[in-house]
Amino acid sequence: MEKKKTIFGIILLLVVAFILGCFSFALWQKHYRQPENKSVPVTETLALEALPLTAENIPFTKRYVGYVTPVHEAQIQPYISGYIEKVLVKGGEYVRKGDLLIVLQQEQYQAELAAAYADILKAEANLKNAKVYYERIQKAGTKAVSPTELDNAQAQFLSAQADFEQSKANYALAKVNFDYTIIRAPIDGIVGNVSLTEGNYVSPSSGTLVSIMQYNPIRVVFSITDKEYLQELNKPKPFAGEEIFLQLPDGKTFSNRGIFQYTDNAIDKESNAIAVYADFNNIGKMLAPNAYVTVLVRQIFKNSVQIPKNLVSLEENGSYVYIIRHGKIIKEKINLQASENENFIAENTFQNGDYLLAVNFKESYLNKTISPVLPQPTKKEKQ
Repeated sequence: MEKKKTIFGIILLLVVAFILGCFSFALWQKHYRQPENKSVPVTETLALEALPLTAENIPFTKRYVGYVTPVHEAQIQPYISGYIEKVLVKGGEYVRKGDLLIVLQQEQYQAELAAAYADILKAEANLKNAKVYYERIQKAGTKAVSPTELDNAQAQFLSAQADFEQSKANYALAKVNFDYTIIRAPIDGIVGNVSLTEGNYVSPSSGTLVSIMQYNPIRVVFSITDKEYLQELNKPKPFAGEEIFLQLPDGKTFSNRGIFQYTDNAIDKESNAIAVYADFNNIGKMLAPNAYVTVLVRQIFKNSVQIPKNLVSLEENGSYVYIIRHGKIIKEKINLQASENENFIAENTFQNGDYLLAVNFKESYLNKTISPVLPQPTKKEKQ
């Protein structure tokens, strides 16, 4: 029995030693065995210069060359011939519609008017006699008068009637000629140079006697391109939401704003431009006809961003920029609204947190995580 117990104890020790050896081997593998080499993808972060995309309301001004022209202008010429009796206006004087300007000698035309009136009275008397005679012949009947007498009476009546109408027309013409001996202002405005004197003989071939130009309101004409014209047509009304104002030859800004009136009815073939007409309140007569001015058309692009032109890629199917969004570079299509100096103005179609890539794009950037680096302000910007 003791021998069996000895053998059993030896076997038990061997089993325990085996178990302890396996456990020690496992610990050795865990702490001392080198791990196998495996390829683990590593994402590289690249810091690139970028610009923040800040939406704002951006004022934008377009400049054009314009010229001043009166809304209404009258070149007064004589309708009849005659000697000037009175000149009642001076150059540079402001006149209102209906004001008396010039009087021609009236004696001849007054006599012609009186003669025409006398002809009316004579024709009217002849008409009455012819009418009475014709009615008497009609009442007499065919037994008392012949058909020839009846026809003659009718013809006399109709002829007298025509003479009466002709005399009235002659009187109306004489009245027109007489009225033209008095020349009045057809519009409100400023009178140009007056070189007439009393006693001058004038006729319809004499040309302009007096010119009158309306100064208030005054009109300014400038031209826009065919592309700008189409853009204006897409608005509820051309130049809606825009201010039209002027810069005078001395560099000062004209205080009053212009009101768009209309565009021309055709585009100029040579310049591909169309004329625009705007009226201004010309108090003080600061805008003189035929003067050249600089027309400024100002508008505000709401919710827009400014993008440097060198960062915009102009392609056949549109305009693009490269932006940094969530650490990745994306090619983004943009809607350009205007061009000003070194920047484009674009509609804000970006997301919050987007940055504009401010360096030349490279294909190698696509597989990297991008960290935007904002440019440092210059000394002037700090001040």
